[in-house]
Amino acid sequence: MYVCKGILKYGRYKENRRPGNGREAIIRLLSDDSHRLCRWHCHIQRHLQMASRAGWFRGPSLLLALLLLGTVLGLYKLSRSPLVNQYGVLQDYLESNRPETESLATGTRSILLWSEFFGDPRWSLPGDTLGTQDFRDELKCPVYQCELTNNHDFLPSLDMYDAIVFHVAEPFPFLESVPSRRRPQQTYVFATMESPGETKHQLSNEQNFYNLTMTYRLDSDIVWPYDHFIDKETQAIVAPKRQPNWRKPPISGWNDTQVWNLWPGKTKMVTWFVSHCPTLSKREDLAKALQAYIEVDIYGKCGPLSCKRGDPRCEEMLDTDYKFYLAFENSLCTDYVTEKLFGVLHRNIIPIVFGGVDYARFLPPHSYIDANQFDTVELLAAHLEFVASNVEEYMSYFWWREYYELATFSPFCELCEHLHRPGGRHRMQVYNDIEAWWFNSCRFKTHIQFAASQTRD
Repeated sequence: MYVCKGILKYGRYKENRRPGNGREAIIRLLSDDSHRLCRWHCHIQRHLQMASRAGWFRGPSLLLALLLLGTVLGLYKLSRSPLVNQYGVLQDYLESNRPETESLATGTRSILLWSEFFGDPRWSLPGDTLGTQDFRDELKCPVYQCELTNNHDFLPSLDMYDAIVFHVAEPFPFLESVPSRRRPQQTYVFATMESPGETKHQLSNEQNFYNLTMTYRLDSDIVWPYDHFIDKETQAIVAPKRQPNWRKPPISGWNDTQVWNLWPGKTKMVTWFVSHCPTLSKREDLAKALQAYIEVDIYGKCGPLSCKRGDPRCEEMLDTDYKFYLAFENSLCTDYVTEKLFGVLHRNIIPIVFGGVDYARFLPPHSYIDANQFDTVELLAAHLEFVASNVEEYMSYFWWREYYELATFSPFCELCEHLHRPGGRHRMQVYNDIEAWWFNSCRFKTHIQFAASQTRD
């Protein structure tokens, strides 16, 4: 009511200064739809004042007028309520926000790579700056209306980027650790393919900083694995997923011609190429314990044998000489599977896996041997001896090749799609404790026993 009185007073002021301007001033002030109720009130109040001066209101007439006024105002308020006019409320909002809505649907999103990826400023992408055509033709993104750059000056201001990606396996840049300005709607992305033990940030100082995660973990906002399994028939992505729908392996009689032809030359048992030791998972201790039962040839800095990096003979030995390969992870962390495992899947050899992973989420059944499925190293060694001495059993581990193939997809396709989702330019979430989310995914306990001091699940 007081707002309406003020507007009327303002109109009289304009009328006195220049006749005819009062009504126009009121209309300008009340042109927005949100002031309709006030305009109705002013209109009714003016007529009530005229009627009062004319002596129309006497006793019951005054009461009737007040009831009429209350009824009119109540009906107006009800007509604007979502209880009876939900479609109208939505329509009014979309019409009043049409320019912004259209921009969100069709505009190009901008992504800045804040730091390098282990010395590579391009993050293995085809250029320093990618436009929409690159997202479509080079990265094969289904949603490609994005541009990406590692040039901090690509846009006039850092707070103009829709998303900034931080590689947390490397320290912040020394000269400019973080952007000096940030828009509330700007998305900061926590990105890494390394385990938490390789994090080079003090995450306790980065609470309420990140909005999205882009890692190998399956509960990340953008899942970033080294490889995907694709169904050859449907071309659908089967894994990695929390609950992949795998085909069932054949019961018997499977034969891979290529592996069968290589079988006679596979006279050695187990090999491992490794240069990182010691590790949090103590994988080197497991390999040493296994050597007490079967032959395990270790190449690299962690073993006595050597094979020159880049020599094609090194990988050829996996096809021609050995039956098994140790795909042991350096950390026992949720969903942490590295490129070494997927690289072995391209060879004609059975991987022996060891990590903090539910491998059924990543690999087809009966395509690998999980060390943590055995109580002791002795039992693991006995199973390897059985598979190595039974050609039909050995061949059965390659059944999946008839139905699946490996493919790699850029995580920036999913990030681009995420930025185009409804509300993508509004920060919908923030990680209050990124340190807890990231570090709590690792453990030291294993099921298999391979050292006297080791803790078992």
